[in-house]
Amino acid sequence: MLYLFNALVTRIKAQIVYLRTRDELTQLDDRALADLGFQRGEIEYIARQVADAR
Repeated sequence: MLYLFNALVTRIKAQIVYLRTRDELTQLDDRALADLGFQRGEIEYIARQVADAR
């Protein structure tokens, strides 16, 4: 049972990281994103990669 709880907490933390990363990147203008080497269409993918890496 503890394993399930820990898995749930880990998933919730990853979701929070995903949402925060996505929100931060979304607030940048296209030029700032380009300076980072990203395009606007990649934001969802990048945010998921960051969240999954943790």
